[in-house]
Amino acid sequence: MRRALAVPLASLASLALLAGCSGDGPEDTDDPGAAPASAGSPHGAADATATPGSSPTVASWNPCDDLDPAEVGRVLGEEVTEEDGEPGAMRCSYLPVADGGATLDVNYLWFDGSFEDAWDSIGTDIAGTVRDVDLPTADAARTVEQVTDDAVLVTGFVQTGGLIESVNALVLDPTQRDRLVRATREVLRLLSERAPERAAD
Repeated sequence: MRRALAVPLASLASLALLAGCSGDGPEDTDDPGAAPASAGSPHGAADATATPGSSPTVASWNPCDDLDPAEVGRVLGEEVTEEDGEPGAMRCSYLPVADGGATLDVNYLWFDGSFEDAWDSIGTDIAGTVRDVDLPTADAARTVEQVTDDAVLVTGFVQTGGLIESVNALVLDPTQRDRLVRATREVLRLLSERAPERAAD
């Protein structure tokens, strides 16, 4: 399904910021009593002490845990390096090795509401082409494509259970729109397929 809405970048940024890598959920902690990461999972185990009705916590997690820079590079069609920040200041970015290459950032939000609840927080004033994306492992996914005279920005959102992840992909070449759209959709698919255990609860 394709929907064209008049939506400014600032509105998209509001949801992307809402889904920041320091969002509600997995947190860095110095608490020696905190639940350790599961040895059998790269995502960590759910905290069995969570109160009824609340979302369980998991060990510190970063979306970069579920992606590999070589893999992202293949998706983008160019070599990238990974920047994942540091404890207390996590980020998940893939930066081009070559000048003028594409950049890709991933953020997340643990969210108890529906995808449409999160989307409604943006408002209806969005500049760009909005498209729903059909992903077998996702509850919902959507992209927004914005093309200017000198750049392309594709923002994608995917919800898998209680997890919403966002992807912002940018390249300073408007002729690369189709490539960037394909890459963003593929990264959304990978993120949904590899979503942490908590997202499936």
